[in-house]
Amino acid sequence: MDKSEGCCSVQLIDGDGIYNVSGIDHFIKDVKLGECGLSYAVVSIMGPQSSGKSTLLNNLFGTNFMEMDAFKGRSQTTKGIWLARCAGIEPCTLVMDLEGTDGRERGEDDTAFEKQ
Repeated sequence: MDKSEGCCSVQLIDGDGIYNVSGIDHFIKDVKLGECGLSYAVVSIMGPQSSGKSTLLNNLFGTNFMEMDAFKGRSQTTKGIWLARCAGIEPCTLVMDLEGTDGRERGEDDTAFEKQ
């Protein structure tokens, strides 16, 4: 069985810093977040671009975040903030994958997302 089977993820905030209102509403309903009550945990990871953050989360928590293809060269994969909840982890655990902190693809002058 694929570890990411039963995993649901959504882009919470896009690369321009826009909150995904409709996406998070669907996510909350799809993963039945209301059933968690106040018993939940939130895990996130931050670090430089192309350092393996998404890969680490996928391996530790069975999430389905998009991973960089090293054979195609180093490039930005995660833009903004992604949120996931996977079946089988108790208490209810929400996992957040954050855009790389040095954003090479954005250029040196575009640090708007990093500073939010």
